[in-house]
Amino acid sequence: MNSNRDIDATKSFKYLMRSFIVVLAAFGSNFAHAQATCRSTGPSVYQYFFSFGNLLVPPNAPNGTVLATATVDMPYECDANAAPPGGWKYEYFNTWRPSTIPNVGYYGTGAGIFGAIGIRVSNLDTGEVMTGFNSTPQEWGPPNPTTQPLSGTFRMKYELIKLSDTIYSQKNLPNGVIGIFNAKVLSRANTGRGYTFQAYWKALGEKITVMPQSCTVTTPSPNVRLPSVAASKLNAVGMTAGDTGFNIGLSCKSGSNVYVTLTDLTDPGNTGNQLTLAPGSSANGVKLRILKDGQALGYGPDSAAVGNTNQWYVGPSATTSSIPLSAQYISTGAVSGGTVKGVATFTMSYQ
Repeated sequence: MNSNRDIDATKSFKYLMRSFIVVLAAFGSNFAHAQATCRSTGPSVYQYFFSFGNLLVPPNAPNGTVLATATVDMPYECDANAAPPGGWKYEYFNTWRPSTIPNVGYYGTGAGIFGAIGIRVSNLDTGEVMTGFNSTPQEWGPPNPTTQPLSGTFRMKYELIKLSDTIYSQKNLPNGVIGIFNAKVLSRANTGRGYTFQAYWKALGEKITVMPQSCTVTTPSPNVRLPSVAASKLNAVGMTAGDTGFNIGLSCKSGSNVYVTLTDLTDPGNTGNQLTLAPGSSANGVKLRILKDGQALGYGPDSAAVGNTNQWYVGPSATTSSIPLSAQYISTGAVSGGTVKGVATFTMSYQ
C-alpha cells in the first residue's frame, strides 16, 4: 500500500510540474509582448513646435482662405509586437473645436484673434484632412499588422485659415504656446502601450499685414490644350513633348511686387515640378509640367504668405500685364496611349 501511494505521488508531481511549465511558458510569452513599445527617433523626445511667421492677408479674402502653412515631421521606431492580433495602429486628435469652416478648428472660446483664424491639419503622406476635434481620436492611417520591428514618420501639415473678417482689425498673431495636436502609435493588442507625440503652435506675436490689392487677374481660369503626340516621342524617362504656350493676364496698379505660387489641385501636398494626373486621365507613364522661361516650376500650398513653398517672383506690379508660361508632357516611365489631364491653381501674392 505504501508503495502504491509513493508511485501515485510521483505521478501527481510529474503532472504538477508539467502544469507549472505550461503556465510559466504562457506567462513568459505575455511578458515579452508587454514590453513591445515605441520611441522617438527625431530631435525631440515627444514635443514638437511649429510657427507661421509674419502674416500677409489678402484684401477681401473669403472665409476659408489659407493664410500660411507649416509642416512638422515626427519620426519613430517600434519594437516587434506579436501580441495578438499583432502590429501597431495610428491615431490623431487635438484640443481644438470645430469651426463653421469644414475640417477647420478654432482654439479656446473663439474670442478676439481666435475668432478670426483657425487651423486645418492634413496627413502629408495621404493628403487626408484630419479632424480629431475635442480630443476625439481619428485614425491617422491604416494599421500595420507586421509583427516585426518597424519605423515611420508622422508628417503633418498645418494650414492657418481665415475664419472671419475680424482678421482685418488684428495687428498681431497671439503670443504663446497654443493648443495640442497629438499623434499616437499604439499596440493593436493594448491601446495603453505605444507612444504619443505632441505638436504645439508656438505663436510669437507675429505681425499681421493686409496685402495691397495691386492686380486683377483677367484670365482667372486659363484652359490649356496640348496637342496629341506619338508615344514614341516619349520613349525614355525625362523626355518632353507637346510644348504649348499660354498667359495669365493681369491688370495691375503700381505699388507692390507680384509673386505667384502654383498648386497641384489633385495632390495639394506636391512640391515637385510634375503635375499629378487628374481623375479622367487614361494614359500611363506621363505627367505634365508648367514652365516659365523654359524652367519647370515647382508646386506649393495654396497660400499668399510671404516665402510660401515654391513661390516665385513675377515682377513689379507697375510693369506687369501678363505672365507668359508653357505646358508640356514629360515621360515618367513606359508610356501607354490615352488622355492626359492636370489641374493647377495659381495664387497671387503682392508684397
